This record gives sequence, structure tokens and C-alpha cells, in this order.
Amino acid sequence: MNQKYRFIRTGDRVIDVGSAPGGWLEVASKEVGPTGLVIGVDLVRVKPVGKNVKILMEDISSPDFPDKLHLALGKGNADSVLADLSPKVSGIWDMDQFRQIELSHKVVDLLPSILVRGGTTVTKAFQGNELDLLVKRLKKSFSRVELSKPNASRSVSSEIYLVAMDFSGKVEPRFFEPLEDELPSVPPSGSAESELQSDRIVPTPS
Repeated sequence: MNQKYRFIRTGDRVIDVGSAPGGWLEVASKEVGPTGLVIGVDLVRVKPVGKNVKILMEDISSPDFPDKLHLALGKGNADSVLADLSPKVSGIWDMDQFRQIELSHKVVDLLPSILVRGGTTVTKAFQGNELDLLVKRLKKSFSRVELSKPNASRSVSSEIYLVAMDFSGKVEPRFFEPLEDELPSVPPSGSAESELQSDRIVPTPS
């Protein structure tokens, strides 16, 4: 994908949210080179893949997450933000898709404080009813938004990547803040969890 869009270049600073097991970290580390920096963020421990890689074990929903991210990033914002997030899937598609898109919205909420103007974000999204709102929101903040399915993703997969380029520096607020009782109903067994986990499909440049 980076070969097509060239959103990671030598010397860039890249944030990879949902970085386990490390596929994008390896790609980004090689592309930015020794003068660049890659910061991986995940709830699970991820092994650094190079000297130019830092790892944060953090929840992006935490109030102090932006401060910790900026401490690791140093002066200035990132040139690109990768978001490869999934909920722990329950098998109930409406609920899984709602929660996955909500994770993507949380990353979009952070962009004004972590992404440079003119920067790029690549966001994984589950296809479904909630996707349209996310795409519309990105189109208001980026001059170009494309939908892409990497070679590493199966042709029958219900997930895609939104490649949003040329960031304006601002994002539109959401029309609502999701409440717990607005989530699709779940069985009382508690089989569905809201905790994040990283997608285990390792993206590779096309």
C-alpha cells in the first residue's frame, strides 16, 4: 500500500496505533530509515523491530494518552498516523462493526493534536452501516480519501483501509457521543468485550 500512496518516506515520523503483531512497524521502520521515528501503540506488548522504533503500551481512550504520545514523539507532530484497530469480535456483526468504527473515530478525534497539516492517515474499517459517517468525516478533513484493500487482506474480507491524504489540521466533531445503551444489544453471556486488540492480518506494501 505504501508503494502506491507513498505516505511513509525517509525521515518521516509515524504513529502506528494497534501495532501488534508488528507488520506495519517493520514496514515503517525500513521506510523512514535511521533519521526517522516510528511509535507503536497497543494494549499488548510489542517487540521493537528497530532502533528507530518506540513502543507504548497504552489505551488510546485514556485521558493522558495524548501527553504520553507527545512525550515519545518529541517536538512536532507525526507525518502519518496508521490505525489498525479491531474490537474483540463477538460474532455479532452489527455490534462488532459499530465498535470497530468507534475505535476509528477515536483516532480521528486525536488527529489535530498528533498529525501535521498535509499529513496522511491510514485507517482500518469494517464495512457496514457505520462506515459512511466515518468516510464523510474524513472527507471534511482531508482533500483526498480513497478506499483500499491490501494484498494481505483476503478478497472476501469485510475490512478495508481508508487512505486519507493532505490533512487540513482540523476534524469535524461527531454528531453524537456514543452511549453504552446505544450499542447493539448483546447476549447476557458477556461473550463480547469492548477491549481493543490489534488485527492479526499483517499488512504488506503492495
